[in-house]
Amino acid sequence: MPESLPALLLAAAAIAAAVWFAYRASKAGEAAATAKARFEGVDLIRAERDRLAGECETLREEAGRLRSELAAERAAASTRQAAAEEHAKALTEHFGALAARALDANQQRFLSLANETFEKHRQAAQGGVKEVVTPAQEALAKLATQVEALEKARKEEQGALTQQMRTIGEDLKEHKNVTGKLVHALRQSPKARGRWGEHSLRNALEMGGLAPRVDFEEQTTVDGDGGKLRPDVVIKMPGGRSVVVDSKVAFSAFLDAIEAPDEAARELLLKKHASELRNHMKALSSKEYWKHLPSTDTVDFVVMFVPGDNLVHEAYERDHKLQDEAFASKVIIAGPSGMVALARIIAFGWRQEHSAKNAQEIATLGRQLYERLSQMAGNIGDVGKALGDSVTAFNTMIHNIDTRVFVTARKFKELGAADAGKEINPVEMVEASPRRLAAPEQLELTPPPPRRGR
Repeated sequence: MPESLPALLLAAAAIAAAVWFAYRASKAGEAAATAKARFEGVDLIRAERDRLAGECETLREEAGRLRSELAAERAAASTRQAAAEEHAKALTEHFGALAARALDANQQRFLSLANETFEKHRQAAQGGVKEVVTPAQEALAKLATQVEALEKARKEEQGALTQQMRTIGEDLKEHKNVTGKLVHALRQSPKARGRWGEHSLRNALEMGGLAPRVDFEEQTTVDGDGGKLRPDVVIKMPGGRSVVVDSKVAFSAFLDAIEAPDEAARELLLKKHASELRNHMKALSSKEYWKHLPSTDTVDFVVMFVPGDNLVHEAYERDHKLQDEAFASKVIIAGPSGMVALARIIAFGWRQEHSAKNAQEIATLGRQLYERLSQMAGNIGDVGKALGDSVTAFNTMIHNIDTRVFVTARKFKELGAADAGKEINPVEMVEASPRRLAAPEQLELTPPPPRRGR
């Protein structure tokens, strides 16, 4: 046993040495593999470098070739441009030569035509003047005929126009004479002025929709404090009222103002016209027509009608207090337009009055109709009740006949005493009953009963 111990130690030492050498060998192999890998990477880098260097050389050669081709193209382009310039120059010279030749040819042709035309005219002047002049003479003859016809028509039209102007002048002269006579009559005759004012007033009232002897009365005579009063028109108004209208024609100074030689005289005469209109207004107010008319509902003012709106306007322009004083004196100064407006208002009042009367008559007729319908409803109820009683009596009779008479009659057929082909059919009762008149609230809530047949 002691002898084998050194052998064991030697064996263990040998094994340890073998292990150590194996480890070192593996490490050395790994280092060699690593170095080999590094050397292989360096080779690859060198190969890539050589390849890239080759490509650079190829690119340099290609760039040189392209520069050579570009230079050649530039030289060819310069050559082509020079050739094009030469060609354009040659074409310009060619076209210039063609234009010159064409101009020369046209000049020659024009000269030839001119010579031919001149020769023809020369020949016509020598031997055929008549053929050339004849169409011109015919045209001149036609022109002279037309001018003569136009002159004749002009003279006829001038004569007709002269006659018309003469007629118009005569008409104007006649109108002037008639107007002068009318103005003279109106100046000199108060009655003529009064008739003209009354006629103008009647026209204004009729234009406003009022009818004479229906809506207004003319020349009505009433008793006044100082004697008889006679207003021109008394207009009837709704409700038994009436309004008095008196026509006043004050325009002598106005006519003189129209014929005045200068503006100062015209202004003075228009002021005189306003003063005359004021005097008429005061005289009309002093009559107090509204106190003497038989109607107790006469309005407490009077209308002074002036047959011309310009007459009223000029008076208001010269006398600014005239209208206010007229209102204070219970006088309304109205021209034709104002009179037409007043008449239209009164006519509208009459239409409203008629409408109110019609509405009252309609209300009266409605009450009468309601009373008669109420009575009619009672009569209808009585008829319905009688019909209901008749239906009840009919159904009672049918019931009695069916239960007391037909039962016995049908036994004849059972005993063979009746015709076998005939039957006594039952008579149906009347199931419908008369409908009663209902109140309106029941008609709205209760639906009508369904209709049933026999």
